[in-house]
Amino acid sequence: MSDLDPSLLQDFLTESGELIEQLDGDLVKLEAADPAEQADLLNACFRALHTIKGAASFLGLAEVIRFAHVAEDALNRLRKGEVAVSTEVMDALLQSADIVRAQIDDISAGSAITEAPDDLVAQLQAIIDGKAVADAAPADAQPEGDVAPAESGTDTPAVDPNMPPGKPLGLPAQKADLVDFMVTDLQDATPQLATVADQLLNDATRADAASNLAEIADNLEKTADFFELDDLTRVIRLLVEVAEDLGAMPGELAPEIAVRVKTVQLLVDRQAEWLTKDYALAWSLDTFEQRFRELSQGVALPDDITGQHGGDPEAILTLDGIIDAADTEQSDSAPAAATEPEPQAQPEPAAEQPKAEAAPEPKPESKPEAKSAPATKAAAPEQTIRVEVSRLESLLNLVGQLVLSKNRLMGLSRQIQESNDDLEQGEAFTNAASELDRLTGELQVGVMRTRMQPLAKLFDRYPRVIRDIARATDKKIDLVIEGKDTEVDKSVLEALADPLVHILRNSADHGVEPPEVRKEAGKSETGVITLTAEHQGSHVRVAISDDGKGLHRDVIGGKAVEKGLVSAEKLASLSDDEVFRFILEAGFSTAKQVSDLSGRGVGMDVVKTNIQKINGDIHIQSAPGKGTTMEILIPLTVAIMPAMVVGVGGPLYCIPLQSIVEIVSPEDEQLYTVRGQQVMRIRDDVLPLIDLHEHLPVPPGDQYDEIGETAANRFAVVVAVGGQRVGLRVDRLVGQQEIVIKPLDDTYTQGGPFSGATIQEDGRVCLILDVISLIKASASSSPAVVTATQVPQTQQPAPA
Repeated sequence: MSDLDPSLLQDFLTESGELIEQLDGDLVKLEAADPAEQADLLNACFRALHTIKGAASFLGLAEVIRFAHVAEDALNRLRKGEVAVSTEVMDALLQSADIVRAQIDDISAGSAITEAPDDLVAQLQAIIDGKAVADAAPADAQPEGDVAPAESGTDTPAVDPNMPPGKPLGLPAQKADLVDFMVTDLQDATPQLATVADQLLNDATRADAASNLAEIADNLEKTADFFELDDLTRVIRLLVEVAEDLGAMPGELAPEIAVRVKTVQLLVDRQAEWLTKDYALAWSLDTFEQRFRELSQGVALPDDITGQHGGDPEAILTLDGIIDAADTEQSDSAPAAATEPEPQAQPEPAAEQPKAEAAPEPKPESKPEAKSAPATKAAAPEQTIRVEVSRLESLLNLVGQLVLSKNRLMGLSRQIQESNDDLEQGEAFTNAASELDRLTGELQVGVMRTRMQPLAKLFDRYPRVIRDIARATDKKIDLVIEGKDTEVDKSVLEALADPLVHILRNSADHGVEPPEVRKEAGKSETGVITLTAEHQGSHVRVAISDDGKGLHRDVIGGKAVEKGLVSAEKLASLSDDEVFRFILEAGFSTAKQVSDLSGRGVGMDVVKTNIQKINGDIHIQSAPGKGTTMEILIPLTVAIMPAMVVGVGGPLYCIPLQSIVEIVSPEDEQLYTVRGQQVMRIRDDVLPLIDLHEHLPVPPGDQYDEIGETAANRFAVVVAVGGQRVGLRVDRLVGQQEIVIKPLDDTYTQGGPFSGATIQEDGRVCLILDVISLIKASASSSPAVVTATQVPQTQQPAPA
């Protein structure tokens, strides 16, 4: 693979990776789909696998081609209704998708390509042969053709005077071994082209037919080009170019277009016949191309040409000068050993066609117009480009530095305006700084959007995970996915991959009960796991719910006491959520038996660690016998965000704006102490109050410098994470800023509840508060949850 063009190889890896994910998801849907939906899914699966094989053919990846061809043949039997969709058949097809994925990964890593297991190839061959998968014989059913095309009479066509125009292929051995696959592809395409030609005659189906034609031709073009079939590639490429316009062409031109599509079908079928003789046909295509393009653009042909074919594609061969009558007669001598042609492509009628007059030369003035049209259309489909992730990372870093410079400039602008006597100059400088602020904000948003990706990239993988677990545990499980179009930053998406898999495995293995147990409990035999995602302000909420047996507080609590994670006395005062969170600790497991899926007490620790890395939080709700919900709250992005800068003593700190609900200045009568916990009444709610002086390293003597000691002079920043709200007591508010998050290593984060740092507009470093850690610290120090009913109106307020 070292001789492959790196850019072409990368395009193949990217496209094939996307297609194999699509194939995997569609196969899982196929198994549960009703018959009405199966046809579309089967076609989508076949197209994905066929496209991968075609791209692999272009690069000469023989191992991928051979296995993909066998899997494609098996899938084609299902597509034609010759084999029924069954669990065993789907097991073989899903395993095939895994093999193709492994082969793509091998190519990406530059290692030897994985060969398909013999037993899997035998299973696929059994499907192709219409036998039960269980009856598959071991690997003697390899998919290679019985005839080696490179050796089957290569010399005969070169010396036979009756051969049609063309030349011997003369392919290298690596390509010659794959010619059988090309023949099969061409034979599969001919009935599809015939169907498309008929659909073009109907106004109701013309648009869909044009789309299908483009897809068929696009798949064939790569393969024809790989085998160096120049004229075949040219005529197929013509279909790709004109297909875009066919959906909107006038109805009266449809018969002329349809017969020419059938002519392409005839050419494809004849080339398939001669490929088994290692022979490439040659045609004169100039007139055919010109007329086809003019028709697709709505230009009618002259009266002396229109309708002269009588709807017979054989007549087009001579009418458009593709071949003459003598060539048509020679084509009757197609080799008897050729691969079986489709019925509609038999060459016998050609001998009965009268020889037409020589096709007219294309008009010189028509050529520039005909050739300019495809160039215009070729540029239109380019709607996206692929960009290396490293370039996006570099661009994001530059935008981060620009934001810091903008903040610095805004600070200088305020200083100049306050100190400069020249008001006009100060105002001009301020206006320029404000315009830079606006443009920087728009640039920042634009760059961040380039990194946003839908959660569907993750969620679409999980039906396969649940399907495999259900098969392994003999359970019936449905996975319901909602909100997969929700977008998050690429780094957040990557960090979520492992946690979600672990949670889903736990739900399927430990949560959902076996069918007989569910039936005894009065539940449906099929368990339901629901995976949902939605935006909540500047966060994304991802929840995994199941309707299984739920978590038992006593069992988890007892195990936590046994492992020394909590004392029995402390356990009694913990909320259910706090008790359930013990399952996130390393090595914690209540499973009585370790399985291949779970039970080792490792997976949920990975969940907690990965979520904490992106400043997320996890909440667990459960009821015995009714199920469990694990809620993950994560930021949209972890690079640049708006924040409120506050002062606690002398130092300044940043609180992420996405966590702030409101900011209040509480009066003395709004503050209380309940069971040792400071609380604050806001309207009809009572919230825990966290004095940041007790959680942050405030220098001695700097507690209330120039602030005073009354509550009225201090602020409470109300923050919320998940369902929890608390108030953070601060000394002063500095203002809102866009901050660029710089990570801190453990040496610094262990000194307090900090998630990172940023650089202020005056150049000083400012620490970013970890709101989740503060809330956890407050909850762990609080003896109980405080409610509004525990704060009587007559209770003495706490001292300020």
